[in-house]
Amino acid sequence: MTPKAPCRYKHYIFDLDGTLTDSRIAIGEGVITALAEMNINGVTIDDVARWIGRPLSEIFPYYMRENGIFDEMDNVLFDRLVTAYRRGHDAHFPSGVVLYPGVRECLARIRHCGANIAVATTKFEEAAQFVMEGIGLHDSVDKICGTDEDKPVKPDPFVIHLALERLDATPSETLVIGDTPADIQAAHAAGCHAAAVSYGFGDHQKMKLEKPEFWLDHLDQLP
Repeated sequence: MTPKAPCRYKHYIFDLDGTLTDSRIAIGEGVITALAEMNINGVTIDDVARWIGRPLSEIFPYYMRENGIFDEMDNVLFDRLVTAYRRGHDAHFPSGVVLYPGVRECLARIRHCGANIAVATTKFEEAAQFVMEGIGLHDSVDKICGTDEDKPVKPDPFVIHLALERLDATPSETLVIGDTPADIQAAHAAGCHAAAVSYGFGDHQKMKLEKPEFWLDHLDQLP
């Protein structure tokens, strides 16, 4: 094995959906299954794709309003929809969540140079753990951090702060990698540098407005 070369950063925090995994099909099918619980039909995977990175607590009320359902979404209904979402998501997980090119190699390089790795996602932490185990990346990272119910989601820096705390990391030594403007905003709000990936689900022009320190077309370019 070649000698270790130091990484530019001591800590790397990755978003999950759209950064490490292309999860368009599994998430789309999950949302479609949940909406069917309320007799909302006709939503496509492409419709749902623009919501990836946002919490279910925003997605469900949007489609309810769009379909003339103005009832309040209480905890009982939300839990029922989340259960349906997971049923649809998990049924399509084996073929509906795939790694982007170069992910395994990138994480291995970071580990080889002695830096730490965390995942920080809008997903509930239990769901994030499930995905990371299912795609075989659980042991490739040091910490997996999710945004559970009642916690603020990106662009709020909550989950970035959580990852920093669990890694015992300082923001100035940390790079956050994500595919949406919210990822870049959360990174900067936490005092970290940010790298935007061009292959995910985010709007490129809006990401550029957030002035990430790096723009990556492939994870081979990660500093």
